Amino acid sequence: MQEFQNSIQIDAPTDVAWRLLSDVGQWPQWLPTISHVRPIRPGVLKPGARFVVHQPRLPPATWLVTEVSPPHSFVWESRSPGSCTRASHVLTDLDPASCALELRLAFQGWLGKPLGFLFARLTQSYLAQECAALKTAAEQSVAAGSKIPLKPNPVRGVAVKLED
Repeated sequence: MQEFQNSIQIDAPTDVAWRLLSDVGQWPQWLPTISHVRPIRPGVLKPGARFVVHQPRLPPATWLVTEVSPPHSFVWESRSPGSCTRASHVLTDLDPASCALELRLAFQGWLGKPLGFLFARLTQSYLAQECAALKTAAEQSVAAGSKIPLKPNPVRGVAVKLED
């Protein structure tokens, strides 16, 4: 197994960060590492939900949600022959106005170590960008009075207003 981790402090309440983090279908609007997300079946983030995620420089992957603990965490997995990629997203309350985000991604299975080695730099870069993007989006949301602001996505190149 090969595991990667990144974390960041966010100057926004956990519920604000969770609203962004748990709305996976809207990630492409504020997250530069995601170009498109398609839920297999529309609905809320819950165990058993599946999403097809498109990321720059990676083939599309189907992710299966295995654990959800609102408003603090969710885990999902993507499987392919010889490997399982497991990603956890955890928000921890620091005080009423701030939280910490920890992202972990583990390559498991007999291909886990080779895949981890092959994708190490990209994975570390994506985890850092994802932490920074959630921090920015959540803090801008608080500054805008809990409305998610107009934010350009470099992958899409357009600004889109998200609805609460």
